[in-house]
Parts: sequence; structure tokens; C-alpha cells
Amino acid sequence: MIGGIVAVLIAYWFYRSAEDRGLPIFHWAFAGLLSFYIPNIAWSLLVSKPWIASLHMQQATFATGLINFSSVALGLVCAVLVRQFFLLKATRMQ
Repeated sequence: MIGGIVAVLIAYWFYRSAEDRGLPIFHWAFAGLLSFYIPNIAWSLLVSKPWIASLHMQQATFATGLINFSSVALGLVCAVLVRQFFLLKATRMQ
């Protein structure tokens, strides 16, 4: 649930940033979604799920919640980095 909300906010953030700079808005909004979802899904499948499975027998609910949230946090960090290093440095199309 929180991942979907964060994804919508990132897409809007990229949309507005591209609009302010005169860049193609939908391309950058989609790039924002990809920069969030690709690391999010990769981390979730490759790290979080096996880690949670190992904690399942220990009844570690708080740790499990934090590990589930870690994929959203990683996706958010990656989206911020893509915006900082690519979107803000992109030149306007003529």
C-alpha cells in the first residue's frame, strides 16, 4: 500500500520537475516510476523475501515490517538519485 502511494508521488514529482524545465513530462514521469519500481522489486524478491522467510520462525514482527519497508525506502532513494543526477541535468529539447 505504501509503495503504491510513494510511486504516485514520485511520478507526480518527476512530472512537475520535467514540466518546470520544459522536458517531455510523460517520459520523465515514467522514468520516475521505473527508477522506483525496478530497485524496489529486485530488492523485494532477492533480499527481503528470503530474509523474512528466515525470520518467520522467530516471530519477529517488528523486524519483518522494517524489512518489508526497506524495499520502498531503497526505491525512493534510487528515484531521488535519478532525479538529482539525470532529470535536473537534462537539457531542454529544441
